[in-house]
Amino acid sequence: MQQDTTKTGDFISIIWPISYTPEEAAESTGVSRTRIFNAIRERELTARKCGKTTVIEATELIRWVRSMPTRGREPAAA
Repeated sequence: MQQDTTKTGDFISIIWPISYTPEEAAESTGVSRTRIFNAIRERELTARKCGKTTVIEATELIRWVRSMPTRGREPAAA
């Protein structure tokens, strides 16, 4: 996934995507495309449709990853 960058004066701002296709979601989380579609089908992950296009909101993708079981050290409380 490639982020858009904008140079303003001495600053470079990064514009993060607000949604991902299932392929981009798989790439960004390190899981397979099949696992993404299984999670959607099993209602673990919410996707939205725009015509034939399936998109997953970035916040939903983060929530889904954080809902996965942990191994090793427990994450710090938010």
